[in-house]
Amino acid sequence: YMSMLWRFEQGYQAMSGLSLMIGVVLNNTLQQVGVKGCQLKWPNDVYFEGKKLAGILIEVEGQAGSSTSAIIGVGLNVNLPNDVSGIDQAFTDLSHISVKKLSRNELAARFIENLWKALPQFEAQGLHPFLNDWQTSDLFFNKPIKLLMGDKSVQGISKGIDASGALLLESAGTVTAYHGGEISVRSV
Repeated sequence: YMSMLWRFEQGYQAMSGLSLMIGVVLNNTLQQVGVKGCQLKWPNDVYFEGKKLAGILIEVEGQAGSSTSAIIGVGLNVNLPNDVSGIDQAFTDLSHISVKKLSRNELAARFIENLWKALPQFEAQGLHPFLNDWQTSDLFFNKPIKLLMGDKSVQGISKGIDASGALLLESAGTVTAYHGGEISVRSV
């Protein structure tokens, strides 16, 4: 688990799509250390061959109209025991998918360095510079999905994300942007 704090002087509105950008940076970092083929699941997970490898959690502190702090946490499965219980979805870890043994410290240092470079770019330009990398790694692009939003759900074809980080879902010929919810990995 890695975490860091970043202050957004422009407030909460400057954070739209933050978890998506962090996913892109984590995926690019994994590629740098030889872990190829990971995909991104909206809004905050990294998968490998359909199994969860990492998750991103952001805690926001601040008030509307003023600077806001984001505590950015990343949980990355590095070397899980074989008898893990209590996880209700497919998962994997770096020890099973990496062709070489990875140093946790090297991986954490690279990720933090990459994130440290990306955060000012994100704060200045938003999600735009990261959209292409997201789209090429989108786990569910052009696939049927179910989006869960509390006790409601909607089904459709995932059409990626927009510049604000919203999930684009096509249903009955109309594409709608959704800013919240969770994609169900259960069959649609």
